[in-house]
Amino acid sequence: MSMSMKASSNPLGSMIGIQPSNNLLILLVLTAICIVVPLDLTQLIFACLGAFCYYVVQLLQRTVSLPASGTKKLKACTAPDSDSSSERPIREVRKPKRIPTTRKPGTHVDTQAQTPAVPIVAPKFEGHSLQEEVQELVSQIMPTAASQRGVDRLAEAIRVMLASSLPEVEVVGFASSDLSRGRANGVAVPDVDIVINVRPDRVSPKVASRPAKVSTDPRMLQKWALRHCADRLVSAGGFKFRRSGFRGNEPKMTLLVPSELGIFNQAVPIDIAVNAVSPLHSAALLTECGNISPRSKELILLIRRWAKDRGVCHAPKGHLSPYVWSLLAVYYLQVAERSEGALLPPVEEFEAIAHLLPDRGAKKTWQAKEEAMNVPVSQLLRGFMQFYNNFPWKQQAICVLKGVAGPAPLSLPINLIEHDDGKTVECGPNIEDPFAPKTNLGSSMTWWSFQRLREELARATSLLTEEHALEPELIALGFGLEIKRSLSSN
Repeated sequence: MSMSMKASSNPLGSMIGIQPSNNLLILLVLTAICIVVPLDLTQLIFACLGAFCYYVVQLLQRTVSLPASGTKKLKACTAPDSDSSSERPIREVRKPKRIPTTRKPGTHVDTQAQTPAVPIVAPKFEGHSLQEEVQELVSQIMPTAASQRGVDRLAEAIRVMLASSLPEVEVVGFASSDLSRGRANGVAVPDVDIVINVRPDRVSPKVASRPAKVSTDPRMLQKWALRHCADRLVSAGGFKFRRSGFRGNEPKMTLLVPSELGIFNQAVPIDIAVNAVSPLHSAALLTECGNISPRSKELILLIRRWAKDRGVCHAPKGHLSPYVWSLLAVYYLQVAERSEGALLPPVEEFEAIAHLLPDRGAKKTWQAKEEAMNVPVSQLLRGFMQFYNNFPWKQQAICVLKGVAGPAPLSLPINLIEHDDGKTVECGPNIEDPFAPKTNLGSSMTWWSFQRLREELARATSLLTEEHALEPELIALGFGLEIKRSLSSN
């Protein structure tokens, strides 16, 4: 009897198939109030009609949402009740927790072996001794005239693409290896540097005309010009963006030159920068060292290649850049104790780049020895690793301008590295830029990258000392064989 009374109390709800709710009670109360309150007949009709329409809409919305939720409840309820052994049990699927990729610079990360995106192929040498393999590798990585001509064509193509938006733009390119021989980690540290020289007075009006407010600080203008050039090359030339590095003293971006451009047979990674001087200084230093002593240029190329293959020259991750590795090689050839004497003079005595140095009045006092020019490159390579494996970083600084072993000059800021614990501080590498003596190029290193530097120097020293353990020598040392570590951990 009670059930029939409940069903009859809500005839509209029973017709639609929905149980009564609070909305029905509210509607009844409002209807009663409207009947009691003396209103005009027309107003009363419209009020009731609006309330009824609102009630119908609410019921229709509930009828649409109920079947979906009811289906889920049925699945959840029927799964445990099934006693059949042939049916698989329903397993709860949990979403994996997303591991954040950002970390504090200098913190240690787990560098487990990972499969690289580009297959790693070990080089094959025809030589049987370390010296023969070194000479063969040097011939493979030495920059060629064909590579430089290709870079010059690329620089001209980039100038044409940017001329419409940046009048009077100048583009210069530098190649630091043979571009016909690709490598697995070439995108991380490209062998081509493109410098775009733009007049600041040409950039400022364009920035001022933009709706968004951009600072007129020279560094901000440099970043804006770099982004503008990269966007232009990607849209007009088909270049592919790879990464940006704005943390260093000179912002740069890494792009991939498409083979469809007709300059290279394969896609070539490049670094582009605006009004940068480091690529010019690096190329000038390498060229002058080759003019003074061909052995020194060969050693510099070997060290830079080794640092790339071992993953310790990616500057945005706190490592030393290829230019800084060149300075380390020059300093070793200047001050290392050898019976043959020094292979290079102080940089202040370099005649070809004297106009780039701050002090142009240095007198030439260095004299090259005949026997020093005939030292095998393999011997210099072994001496380089031993020299820096035992180098007193706390007591001495790398100053190639004077080319004398000793502490850091007073004008050079001291590089202090904070440990992972956040409390301990240690003196890191102090490396003077010969073209800007007040700049410490080692200040970008972190505690983790400093430990990696020591680790790789100790490893190379051990391998080069125990020659019987090298099978073959250069492959074990790491030349041409990129370590299987993700770029995010380097």
